Formats: sequence, C-alpha cells, structure tokens
Amino acid sequence: MTHAPKACGNCSFFQNEDRALEAVLEGMTIMGSAFASGRSEDGLCARHDRYLAADSFCADFSAAR
Repeated sequence: MTHAPKACGNCSFFQNEDRALEAVLEGMTIMGSAFASGRSEDGLCARHDRYLAADSFCADFSAAR
C-alpha cells in the first residue's frame, strides 16, 4: 500500500516488524502472531508510544531513511 508522503508508515519512528510488535505487545502471540493478516499495516510509534495505523500522521514526522 502507498501512504501519503508524511504518513506514519513512512516515518522513522514507525515500527511494524512482526517480532518487534510481539516483543512490545505482550499477549499478541495468543492471537496467532503479529503477522500482517491480523493487524494490516498497523505499528508502533516510538516517539509517542502508541499503536496506530500506517496511514495516520502527526506534526513530529521524520522521514525514514
């Protein structure tokens, strides 16, 4: 999926790797795993410590490298 240029999915603070989510969100593996079929492209914002959709956005955007 393509996100707006300043969407969270394109931000350096956004983390949505399966293993990283499973490590932070205890109990997520009880639903199977953090694999995308259960969470779409959702992830964690390391800046704001929030779980959110990849197409969200905020004023603290920092382009991923």
